[in-house]
Amino acid sequence: MTKIEEITKGVLAGDHRSIAKAITTIENDTTEKQKLIASIYPYTGKAHIIGLTGPGGSGKSTLIHKIIRDFRRKGKTVGVIAVDATSPFTGGAFLGDRIRMQELSTDQGVFIRSMATRNYLGGIAKATKDAVRVLDASGKDIVIVETVGAGQSEVEIMKVAQTIVVLFAPGLGDEIQAIKAGIMEIGDIFVVNKADRENANKAVMDIQAMLQLNNNEQMWKPSVLKTTALTGEGVPQLIEKIEEHRLFLQNQLERKRSREKAEAELVEAIKEKVANSIIEELKRERKFEEFLQIILDKKIDPASIAEKLLKEKFRKQKSVKPMSRLEQGLVQVYTGNGKGKTSAAFGLALRAIGRGLKVYVIQFIKGGFDYGELYIVGKLPNIKLKAFGKGKFVTEKPPEKEDVELAQEALTLAEDVVGSGEYDIIILDEINVALNLKLINLEEVLALIEGKPKHVELVLTGRHAADQVIEAADLVTEMKEIKHPYKKGLQARKGIEY
Repeated sequence: MTKIEEITKGVLAGDHRSIAKAITTIENDTTEKQKLIASIYPYTGKAHIIGLTGPGGSGKSTLIHKIIRDFRRKGKTVGVIAVDATSPFTGGAFLGDRIRMQELSTDQGVFIRSMATRNYLGGIAKATKDAVRVLDASGKDIVIVETVGAGQSEVEIMKVAQTIVVLFAPGLGDEIQAIKAGIMEIGDIFVVNKADRENANKAVMDIQAMLQLNNNEQMWKPSVLKTTALTGEGVPQLIEKIEEHRLFLQNQLERKRSREKAEAELVEAIKEKVANSIIEELKRERKFEEFLQIILDKKIDPASIAEKLLKEKFRKQKSVKPMSRLEQGLVQVYTGNGKGKTSAAFGLALRAIGRGLKVYVIQFIKGGFDYGELYIVGKLPNIKLKAFGKGKFVTEKPPEKEDVELAQEALTLAEDVVGSGEYDIIILDEINVALNLKLINLEEVLALIEGKPKHVELVLTGRHAADQVIEAADLVTEMKEIKHPYKKGLQARKGIEY
């Protein structure tokens, strides 16, 4: 059973540890993310997804705490995705798992997870939709998404939630917020929290007046409720209204909304994949800044450049005719003290992608170095490369903790990529060196070799290949140094040695 299969099994069983691992996989956007989503997707669509949005300081977290307790009294299981602003130092969520909700963390019927927006606009994190799917598939009856307090720009929540609760509080300038479009147009239920404050009734009347200005025909008429989250006052009425809206969706708009939501998700996913692919390729080729300058100089407009890039990309993709998968993938080892091990592996990769096979290269202890292959990979179809390391050669014995962690991270990725069966050729560059330096465990590498799918060709490079690895291989080539110009003082040459 692969790592993703184990996580999926745990998620479907409602195991909180597996749910956490699944969301982490999604947030980190690893190669296995899409396989995980595909495996849980058939089990989604049962939870009622509630989006709770509104300005910062309106008491969203406190109100959610009370909502959870009310749902739990009714026997409902609850999952919460609390989206926070991104820390500029760690890239993580500022408030962690929301201090106010921590007393619920021991309840097995409740799962709470904070996510950082990571500068994604619209009040929700980029991975929120997929994290909601994980909670849905895990069997949670209710999934609540709390958005970062971004005000009227938080309309992205419409693409995630079925029932949207918009929260205001007296004295926060909400009268101005209410005049703005965006956030007023997405709400199914409006709540004035901190109703024990002065001007609460005025805030209710202001929101009601704004709703009456909406001339669009609506089958569902949004309500305006008052709550005091600290005491729980008004929360039962809010729960009743949420349930009422759920039944309304079931009876009237569920299929229409589901179709619109699925369409929006498909369009967004296509846009994201295509845009990311092209932008990453431009940056690798160092053309991104060049195109920006051309636009600034008014030589070509952005739309014309985009059209040109798309045509080039599709032409490139059509140029390779894929062959069927290998009937029998072998295990190859390139070792020895001579030059050419990585070069031989990349020669094999070039031949493979020329035949339309898919290649994944994982480089151990090479991250941070300026190798020539980094500049060409993005221009070629059907090949990915990921390098791990901190930009200096590993010589310490015992090695530094960071070197061990990076090598282990590379091995974990290798296990995921091999286990997925998605790639035909997988090159583990310098893995033999990592083994020799005891950065990774020999037993794990042998298990990786033993467990590879039949069609996968596995290539392990690097000096000092272990006897057990050589024994497990089908083909072993030893590169032997007979003569090398570095002994005469010739330095490594860009484009040849690196």
